[in-house]
Formats: sequence, structure tokens, C-alpha cells
Amino acid sequence: MQKTAQKWFTDGPSNDLDRSSSSLLADWNAYAASKSDGAESSSLGFDLEAAVRTANDKVSGTFNVVSKGVMDLPGNFNSATSNVPSAKSLMYFGLLLAAGVFFIFIAFTIFLPVMVLSPQKFAICFTIGCAFIIGSFFALKGPKNQLSHMLSKEVSHLNFS
Repeated sequence: MQKTAQKWFTDGPSNDLDRSSSSLLADWNAYAASKSDGAESSSLGFDLEAAVRTANDKVSGTFNVVSKGVMDLPGNFNSATSNVPSAKSLMYFGLLLAAGVFFIFIAFTIFLPVMVLSPQKFAICFTIGCAFIIGSFFALKGPKNQLSHMLSKEVSHLNFS
């Protein structure tokens, strides 16, 4: 297999139609030899480095124009990343959420079967669990943002309340 691959790169593809054209490796070796000798002309007929430089300039110029236009949009990347929570708020979110799930789990597994005897224990555990879960979202989004979201009059989340 290695000999076949070497033969293909040095001799070109094996079908008779492409035998007349030189291979990629031969073209590259001729180009490298002409550059190392300091010759101005190459076997490719054009300056490959200048072509790549020009293409790179055109692509980067186009990218700069597009990115400048995107930065001017109201919902750009900078405004989207400003709402990313910090590691500290993610830690508080995880801890409060875990505590809330724990209290709700205790309420359902321990106090629900004996709810007839002591309903207040179930109610207290369930309420503390729900408060911890809501508090976890306050820690994640920030108290001001969470309160404004909860008190907004958007129809999308009022349908479920």
C-alpha cells in the first residue's frame, strides 16, 4: 500500500488520461526548488504566496465588515455574554437546587406516608424545598433580574400560573 501511495504521488494517478499532467508532488517539488534557487518563475505559472495573501486579505476584510455590522445589532454577542453567570453564582445555584431537591425528597419519602398523623412536617419540608429551588434561580440570574422576570406581564409564563 505504501509503495502504491508513493507511486501515485510521484507518478500521478494510474489512468491514462491523467498521465500527461504532472502530479501534485512533482509540482510542489518544482515550486520549492525554484523558490530555493531564487528564480522568479515557478512551474505553476503564478505566484502562489501572493495569491494566498490576496485571498487572505479579501476574506479578512469581508469578515471585518460583517463583524462590524453584527456588532452594531441590538442583540449582539457582547450583550449575550453579559448575562452568563459567574462560577460563584453557578456554585450557589447548584447548592441551593440540591438542597431544595433534598427537602422535597424528604417530604415525599418520609412525611407523605404519615401525612395523616403530622401534615405540618410534610408542609414545612415541601415549602422549604420549593423556597430553596426558587432561591437557586435567584442566585443564578440575580435578584433584580429574577424579580423583574417573575413580575413581568408577559403572556408566555403567566399561562402556567
